[in-house]
Amino acid sequence: MLQFARDLEGLRENLDHASNEYMPIEHRDPAARGFLVVINELTAGTEPTVAVARAMAAYDRIRAERKEYDRSVNAQKEQRDAELAAEEEITRKVACPTCGAEAGLSCVGTGRSGGYRRKSHVDRVRLARSLNDGHTHSNAEAADLP
Repeated sequence: MLQFARDLEGLRENLDHASNEYMPIEHRDPAARGFLVVINELTAGTEPTVAVARAMAAYDRIRAERKEYDRSVNAQKEQRDAELAAEEEITRKVACPTCGAEAGLSCVGTGRSGGYRRKSHVDRVRLARSLNDGHTHSNAEAADLP
């Protein structure tokens, strides 16, 4: 009986660690929280149906929080990807001084792989920005002329 009590306490500690509310939501395990709740409720003498209902509620709460977190992360990723695509569209209007990629084409890696890069080289980005800023200013100045 003493060994069972030690094993149960060890299981509780592991489940608590896996579902601790102080951990970031992406690291919490909803199943571990549900299992811990059912163990705690049953050992406290709660009627089994109520214990299972409380465990399911704890499980569902963490799953809902994780789904919301995942939606938020995906929305942020989509926004970053859209911003990168918009920047790349502007950047690819000029040739790359680093790798020689022509206007309209992706930069090529200069390392061992030599494959296409997701982002343009920094020098190409700077060049495109400087040309775009100059273009914007000249259009504004031209609009002021009679």
